[in-house]
Amino acid sequence: MTTKLAPAALHTQMIALFYLSISLGTAVAGWVAQFYDPTNEVPYFALLGAIAIGIGVLVLISAKPILKLMKGVR
Repeated sequence: MTTKLAPAALHTQMIALFYLSISLGTAVAGWVAQFYDPTNEVPYFALLGAIAIGIGVLVLISAKPILKLMKGVR
């Protein structure tokens, strides 16, 4: 999908951005892991839940504009 949507001159850069997003997710997971405490797991799972809800809201807000920009590419 990354190369289907990218301009022909930017295929490699779009793949690089894809891998950058994976590394960003891994970095955030490492940062969130510092909040895990086996004696009190509530802050850790509350933060994970808040992040999931926040990302879900962003996806819902941006879904229609992104689909409009895709112009039928599936």
